[in-house]
Amino acid sequence: MHERDFTFYCEQLVVASRNCKSQWKWEYDRERSYIRLEKKQHVERTSLNPVQHTEGDMMNDFPESEIENDPASASVKDIGRILSFEYHILYNESYEVPSLLFNIYDEGGGRFNIEEAWNILHISETVPSNEMYQAITMVHHPILFRPYLNLHPCKTAELMSSLPSSVNPILSFLTSYGPYVNLELDELAFNLQTSPLT
Repeated sequence: MHERDFTFYCEQLVVASRNCKSQWKWEYDRERSYIRLEKKQHVERTSLNPVQHTEGDMMNDFPESEIENDPASASVKDIGRILSFEYHILYNESYEVPSLLFNIYDEGGGRFNIEEAWNILHISETVPSNEMYQAITMVHHPILFRPYLNLHPCKTAELMSSLPSSVNPILSFLTSYGPYVNLELDELAFNLQTSPLT
């Protein structure tokens, strides 16, 4: 994909997202630009720190299925918390494809490290443990020069070439890989299909 096409398809996403709950916005830094999306989401405590019951725990005496369906048994530590997810789509000049960088932050603005992000995103459920560092890595943002998690672009070119008739290849890329990093774009995809293209 040429950078001019990348910019065109990103602009389509920005325009189509104007009527969405979560909106993509352009960010500019000298000659480079990218699109950015921020969203907040409630994440269950079990995704953050799995609760281990000990031998003397009174909850061990109850069948698990009864406990999880009983609202009275929920404790404050089980409620979870609100996390911020920040996504950037940049043009990767080396691979000539879109690149997805993201970070996850706690309520106080602290950034989660790669292992914590894997836990929150349940990466171990979809990626074998020996391939986790190949799927999502930590890199320095090429424009902001800060650490970001990166959905590695090596397979993106392969995916992009398999979508020659896509109305918006960047949206196709994001809807293929986005769910793995908690990025759902159903509303945006609907808006892009039903609104006139720029």
